[in-house]
Amino acid sequence: MTKPDLEYPALYDSANNGAIRAQSRFLRTVRLEYSLLFCVSVASATRGISGINPLLITLLLVVLAGLFVFKIFKRLDQDWYRCRALAESVKTSTWRFSMRAHPFEDTSSIEVPKTNFRNLLKDILQTNRHIAANLETSVTEQVTGSMIEIRKLPLNQRMDYYVRNRIDNQQAWYSKKSTASKAALSFWVVATIVLYIIAAIALNAEQLGLPSATLAFDPLIVIVTSALGWLQMKRHGELMASYNLTAHEIGILLGDLEAVKTEDEFSDLINEAELAFSREHTQWVARRDAN
Repeated sequence: MTKPDLEYPALYDSANNGAIRAQSRFLRTVRLEYSLLFCVSVASATRGISGINPLLITLLLVVLAGLFVFKIFKRLDQDWYRCRALAESVKTSTWRFSMRAHPFEDTSSIEVPKTNFRNLLKDILQTNRHIAANLETSVTEQVTGSMIEIRKLPLNQRMDYYVRNRIDNQQAWYSKKSTASKAALSFWVVATIVLYIIAAIALNAEQLGLPSATLAFDPLIVIVTSALGWLQMKRHGELMASYNLTAHEIGILLGDLEAVKTEDEFSDLINEAELAFSREHTQWVARRDAN
């Protein structure tokens, strides 16, 4: 029998889409802010020879101030982080339900764990009610048909399904993200150092016989500052370590799976695995909130 692909509840799709939209809006705003700062620096550095009207620079500064106020009041970064955390909370609860793990153990009636699952989603949604505006409205049943089908599988098939579709998937994802974060960190560190060197050359360009190159100093400093701000915002080094740690934790869990023989032991392993997955996202949101 072909095992179905796990379909997540409508709340997951809503929170996931909300996180994607909020992330896109936030990053677009940051990029626009850096671009306008660069334009201001270029206009200011060259206005003596280009004849740029100071009113244009003033207008750009007003727009930058407006962007700053927009970011503060709209809290796009917080919407992104919290929507992502909500989506991951729903995902990990879905896997617990589908695997019959605590608190959704097998009972004489499927309606009992289904009710418990819906109540849990209500609690999660209530805790995140402040991001309700970012969520899509849906009348789709939260307990999907594939969740019920997978839940009906015998223990050995559920174990195999969990390893192939959850643990292996998560381990590959975290390993890939760790590698990508390491590469991104290396790129931005090297790029920043190179920009500092170029800025130093521009500052002393007149002594080097290139007086016009000194005009590039201010724009270069803005680029360096933007690169540092982007690096701090993305936290590539911190994420690399976090992703790498979780990937190793998953590898250890795979070894523990060999000793699982009963439903209770499988439930304990599921909750340990899902705790590891959710802990990474919870700590990520907490670190973002702290900053």
